[in-house]
Amino acid sequence: MTTYANCIIQPSTLPTWEARDTSRCVTPLITRETCGSDRMVTGLWRLYPGHESDPDLHPDADEIYYVVAGEGRLVLGDESYTVRAGMTVFIPANVRHQSFNAGPEDLVYYFIFAPAPAGPSMQEAQGWVKKE
Repeated sequence: MTTYANCIIQPSTLPTWEARDTSRCVTPLITRETCGSDRMVTGLWRLYPGHESDPDLHPDADEIYYVVAGEGRLVLGDESYTVRAGMTVFIPANVRHQSFNAGPEDLVYYFIFAPAPAGPSMQEAQGWVKKE
């Protein structure tokens, strides 16, 4: 019997959810459902070329982005920054943020929330579509 097999996550085995406007998608990785985590949530978030995310704000959780691929613009509060592959971003709780991708490739973030935000996930709240 294995004790921690659910702690080894292969993203391709988990569902990916796409926004109804087809601008972005998310693959939740570390969650209560996947491995029992109540203290953090992580995943892969992808913004397609030529799109922008909705403004977002998490009143009860800090967030970290590690930029896995691409380049884009990230607005934190009223300040704008260029982000690119290899960079890490810290987003304090209660700071409005929004991403823009004007580049030719997907802008991909590995995100971490700590603690796990209260309430439904964005994909649940906005009725995102499960991709096949």
